[in-house]
Amino acid sequence: MKGHELRLSKRITGAFITAAIVCGGVMSAPSAGASVASGSISGADWGNAGVRNDWGDEGPLDYNSHDYSRAVALWQLVLRAEGFYTGAIDCDFGPATTEATRDFQRWYGLTADGSAGPNTLSVADNSLQDLGNQRDIRYVAWEGMGSVDFRRINGVYHFYLNGAWRTASYTSASGC
Repeated sequence: MKGHELRLSKRITGAFITAAIVCGGVMSAPSAGASVASGSISGADWGNAGVRNDWGDEGPLDYNSHDYSRAVALWQLVLRAEGFYTGAIDCDFGPATTEATRDFQRWYGLTADGSAGPNTLSVADNSLQDLGNQRDIRYVAWEGMGSVDFRRINGVYHFYLNGAWRTASYTSASGC
């Protein structure tokens, strides 16, 4: 397939997954907020789906909810890997992160509301890859645009920023 055909295929796949989630079809995301209550972005290896179902119960991250947190930094890293965000990884869900989130949502056929909620994060986790040890996880953007590595330790996601591994916390922004 040529590049534009592959992009279209990815968009159709993303739209199908989103429709299945919204309509309660063969796929469904776990209830929203389950990981917010735990205080950090988390996931576990669930059989064949592996890491590709880790974020469907996450969020929301937006200018109203968890707008200044390390969970936002994780999302900014994903948006940067996709090429939608070029700003600083600053833990702040400001106007640039909101617009980059809308761009991500448009690209993947989602409602472009600018909020990284369970549906948006569920589409994003389809690009997660376990690097073979259920700890080292890589997000690979469409067409190899970029990637970012995470660690999942005891089910909790961490990212490397400013010389240290940081927990993707919903309540802390220290280290950004």
